[in-house]
Amino acid sequence: MRFQLPISPLERIAEHPGNAQGISLYIKRDDLLHPEIQGSKGRKLGAVLPMIQRSFPGGLVTFGGAFSNHLHAVAVAGRLWGIPTVGLLRGEYADLQNPTLLFCQENGMRLHRLPKAQYDAFKQQGYPLLSSEYPDHYFLPEGGNTPQAVEACMDIPGEIARQLPTVQSEHAFYLCTPAGTGCTAAGIIAGLSLPNSNTLIFPVSSYNFESETILRLLPARVDMEKRFSIMHDYTFGGFAKLHPPVMEFIRRFYLKTNILPDPVYTAKMLFGVFDLLSKGYFQSASTVVVLHTGGLQGWEGFKARYGAAGSIYQ
Repeated sequence: MRFQLPISPLERIAEHPGNAQGISLYIKRDDLLHPEIQGSKGRKLGAVLPMIQRSFPGGLVTFGGAFSNHLHAVAVAGRLWGIPTVGLLRGEYADLQNPTLLFCQENGMRLHRLPKAQYDAFKQQGYPLLSSEYPDHYFLPEGGNTPQAVEACMDIPGEIARQLPTVQSEHAFYLCTPAGTGCTAAGIIAGLSLPNSNTLIFPVSSYNFESETILRLLPARVDMEKRFSIMHDYTFGGFAKLHPPVMEFIRRFYLKTNILPDPVYTAKMLFGVFDLLSKGYFQSASTVVVLHTGGLQGWEGFKARYGAAGSIYQ
């Protein structure tokens, strides 16, 4: 049984470079799913929280970096559900006073910094290596990447299909999502059944992110590789790297739409989608939907890391 979340809104973006080709552009607002649990993290966590609360009295152990949306969301979920949480941090010198980690601690999460090699070993083999130290704990993979989370994210395309005006089957449909571990993207691919459709995945980093990254998460692999494309051209240096053209684009986008993307995931995807629209990538008269995966807490980390250049305001 899942934690039931509301249906997030679907909003039309009126101004975009594909208007002349009759392309309709929408944004699925998973940033509005929950007031505290950021974006699609709510979908992933909602799939396992009741089971953790029922079967793991010790609580939950999970993994993340110094500005992790995942740790932020897990800390909130632990407070709301009364589940003790432990965060194992990548990096022995991670600043425990940065905005994200300070928030995690304020919400009851215990944090432990680990050297990268040890972190990687625990992330890959958490239960055998850590079960004696954390008995009766559930070990949640980095990013909330579980089969239950993939299944929960399968709901996204169905929600969109019901929210859209009638989509003509002869016209192409594209669903665009940012990606970290690929869990959300895998759920979308598995759940997308609209005719003439394709999922475009915008990874936050191209390192070790290939088709197999997605395929191994899918409940079935047959013909699935034909249903998605990975857009590697919009990583701009990798995870949480500041790219001034993306920042300028996002500031303009926010002023026009009053929709704030996060700086790490959705910002790069939106930049990429608008660039592809301007280059004629999408078929004429098609429908394009972009998924806002939340992560707005990332702005505090961006400002802490980059100062004024990392702020949405100038």
